[in-house]
Amino acid sequence: MLFTLLSTVVLIAIGLACGAALNALADDLPRRARPRLPHCLHCDHAFGPWQWMALVAFAARRRCAHCGAPLAWRRPVVELVSAALWPYVFARFGLTLQFALLSILLECLLLITVIDLEHRLILHVTIVPTGAVAALYSLAGAERGLAKTLIGGVVGFIAIYLVYLLGWAFGGLMARVRGQSLGEIPFGEGDVNLSGVIGLAVGWTGIVLALVVAILAGGVGALIYLAVMTARRRASLFMAIPYGPFLVAGAAMMLLFDSQIKHWLIGR
Repeated sequence: MLFTLLSTVVLIAIGLACGAALNALADDLPRRARPRLPHCLHCDHAFGPWQWMALVAFAARRRCAHCGAPLAWRRPVVELVSAALWPYVFARFGLTLQFALLSILLECLLLITVIDLEHRLILHVTIVPTGAVAALYSLAGAERGLAKTLIGGVVGFIAIYLVYLLGWAFGGLMARVRGQSLGEIPFGEGDVNLSGVIGLAVGWTGIVLALVVAILAGGVGALIYLAVMTARRRASLFMAIPYGPFLVAGAAMMLLFDSQIKHWLIGR
């Protein structure tokens, strides 16, 4: 009992530290800046050590001590998600290599999600290390083998690349009809790369179902977003939403609930 309590406390602490690191990366990477210690995005003033952890900063003061700008709510949310992630994965897989690699992989996907939500960008600097961790997890953690891992990556990449090409074709057609460019297309190059990475992580047996879950989640998310924007009278026919978070949702579901998802979707 005591060991379980201590291990949970340690894992939560690891998750909080990872969450703080993800926040620092999410602040600097989209700006092409060199990642550094947490700092205010308004005045660029470095936070004091007591503000490095967003949960502590929000409990003490919700504003930058230097310029008074409000701190982003994203920071404590990311820390809470990260803190819950580590003990949950540990409870599922125990103290194994699969647990360690999967936790790191989910942290990488969380970073990609945050940046895509805030900037509509999926950066190469996040995709490359995530792809390496995904391949290592599939090979050494889940023990899928080289063939399943590589085929999964290829299938994921090609599937969304075809959608990407359709998006460009649709954008060109609508530009001619409307006489102006759409500005954005539903899927970008980052989504294509992310799908390849997800394929590496879940293998060829899981990538199709991961994409199905992503499409279903994307449909629900688009409806909710449309309803909110309509209520705010800011809806437009061709408005775009970041799709990376839905791809990540599909990946997370397959990574954590592979057998349950397969049973629910295909009755096996």
